[in-house]
Amino acid sequence: MANTFYMEIVTPERTFFAGKALSLVLPALDGQRGVMAGHEPMVTAVESGVLKYRTEDGQWHFAAVSRGFAEVMPEYVILLVSTAEHPSEIDEQRARKAMERAEQRLHTLSTNREEYGFAQQAFERARARLQAKAEQKDRK
Repeated sequence: MANTFYMEIVTPERTFFAGKALSLVLPALDGQRGVMAGHEPMVTAVESGVLKYRTEDGQWHFAAVSRGFAEVMPEYVILLVSTAEHPSEIDEQRARKAMERAEQRLHTLSTNREEYGFAQQAFERARARLQAKAEQKDRK
């Protein structure tokens, strides 16, 4: 199909996805970025959030991703992210508890910037997991 591009989503533990895609929407520093075949080349930072992509069969797929980078070229996209999870892999209760813990840490950490940054990242990851899980429920 001429309107597809090759895409890989890679984490340190696994190749989350490798195949052809029709479109991609990824969470970037400045908001959501949409990508289709023929996109102009760019490199962008990926933020924690929900990534969605449409495969050759027209199906939309969702993933909770954490920070990383994306290289976009006209014929391919490579995402290197710390984590990527299918909604079916996410334990909703565990994600809620992680979000609550991170939120509590954010309220109690006022002076240590490094710990605050870690707590902020944990909060963002948990929120992304819950959003991805909600997207999956909405699609059913």
